Amino acid sequence: MSRVSRLLLTAQAVFVLGLATCAVLDPRGLGSNHGWSYYEGRADTVAPYVIGFVATIALVAYAAVVAARSDAARGLGWGLAWLALFLALDVASPDSVNEAFYWAHDLTSAALFLYELGFAIWLVRTYARTGMGVALVVAQLCGGLVAMFSQLQVISGLGLGILVFQLSFGALLVIATTDLRDAIGDGAFSVDHVAEAARSRG
Repeated sequence: MSRVSRLLLTAQAVFVLGLATCAVLDPRGLGSNHGWSYYEGRADTVAPYVIGFVATIALVAYAAVVAARSDAARGLGWGLAWLALFLALDVASPDSVNEAFYWAHDLTSAALFLYELGFAIWLVRTYARTGMGVALVVAQLCGGLVAMFSQLQVISGLGLGILVFQLSFGALLVIATTDLRDAIGDGAFSVDHVAEAARSRG
């Protein structure tokens, strides 16, 4: 498993741990059609929610730096950096403050979901052209549809849809980056490896 993959796996674990802590403190959020923002707007769960999110963002941002110095396709480092930015914008716009924040949160959440879906398709085409990779994108899309129709108040399953979407995307990130070579500069690369990576980037 590459350093990038380990960092992304840790980010996923931290994210789930933060959410699980919130769910233990207030199980009502699991059945709420308010999504995970339910936990950001409550005094007893805002700390683990924000800590989990911020730690996840930091790990994804660090993974972006490591990916940029590896033999990864050029788009991976930038893709992870943009992912960290979209996550930061989402957590920085809690929808419980006022109406302006509510709409800002809806817009940033929609942008995050669309970005993650597009990034997932790129990951499958670039790194994970397997049945598992395709299955994870399909699962992600299904979770996104559940979240979308819940947001439109057609059904009630926003939290579940988001959970399926994010876990599928997180698993794809880890799988797609598992076989990357270690970062340039840590002794794992020879001159030939560096030259080969440069040629592949074109």
